[in-house]
Amino acid sequence: MTAFFFGVLGTLFVIELGCRGYRAVRHHEPFWGVWKMPSPRHLSFESHPYALYVKKPNNDGLYPSNSLGYTGKREYSRARIPQSVRIYCVGGSTTEAHDPQQGPHSSWPAQLEDILATRFPGTRIECINAGTAGYTSAESLAEFVFRGIDLRPDLLLVYHNVNDVWTCQMLEGFASDYAHARQHKPWDVGWVNRLPQLPWLWTYQGLRAWIARRYGKANALISWIANPPWQSVRAFNPVAVEAFRRNIMNLVCVAKTWGCVPVLLKWECDWAARRLPNYLEQHAQAAPIYFQFLHANNTALKEVADQCRCPYLDVGPFHADHFSDTIHFSSRGLQEMARRVADGIEPLVKSILHPHGAGGEQAVGVGDGMECQSET
Repeated sequence: MTAFFFGVLGTLFVIELGCRGYRAVRHHEPFWGVWKMPSPRHLSFESHPYALYVKKPNNDGLYPSNSLGYTGKREYSRARIPQSVRIYCVGGSTTEAHDPQQGPHSSWPAQLEDILATRFPGTRIECINAGTAGYTSAESLAEFVFRGIDLRPDLLLVYHNVNDVWTCQMLEGFASDYAHARQHKPWDVGWVNRLPQLPWLWTYQGLRAWIARRYGKANALISWIANPPWQSVRAFNPVAVEAFRRNIMNLVCVAKTWGCVPVLLKWECDWAARRLPNYLEQHAQAAPIYFQFLHANNTALKEVADQCRCPYLDVGPFHADHFSDTIHFSSRGLQEMARRVADGIEPLVKSILHPHGAGGEQAVGVGDGMECQSET
């Protein structure tokens, strides 16, 4: 029994030395140092009764937010500043994301704000980034109705598509209200992330890290709002595209009702990569169906813009090096997206600042002819 006990201790000691050696070589950590992993004390998001979830205020790290709970660290007042232009940007992580190397003000909405500020000196330009990781058009619709409208934006930029596809439209048992895919769940860090830290035992710390990644959910937002992996459909479903169209049209009509000009942006990715997102069931039809949905949703965006007579921007195409993972923009892509959107909406900003033009005529694109047209 004694020999067995010391044998186990010896084995664990050898494993500990191996773990320390690996991290010393791979991560350049002191061989006899301590290793304490960061534990999430709170989540970057929280439950919301209508939008499902929203970003918590004053976040740092991967999901930086300001005191209003919007992406980035720039502060905006709830009340409008006179002679300012306020732009509200909605979408998923492809709107929210920033380049960590460039800082929290490197998302394309933040860079859009910087570009417009240089083009309109003396005017306060505010681009509020309401993009939220995982958001579909349904969450953005609810968030805009219950929170965004209260900030009284002049322009609403809508950049949606992919999250509707891979988290809702491609799931078996489709329901037009997305109830088949979305769930309200408790938002807490859970017992796994409360396991004790033993920084002097690197073997244990490595095991703890694996358990946290596998079962803790703290770094997998989708697990807080859904139950992946999913069984994906075997055939394209046009009804799912109609649900997306409805959500976008409702966003457009709500914006107009409150005196905000909606601008629909064509969604872009590295189309040539043909990469399927995580959590979808891998089968022969999956990738073609995925891209069929992406193209159908983009077509719906253009059709809604035409039907509701609101601005539409085709911001593409982009090159492969404009993306970090085929859908999220790289540093270069964020800059290029901001520039293209700035070029597209510059006339609208001028119309807001000078609503009747130099000669007193009403500016093109704002006002008459912007109402939603219902289908008959």
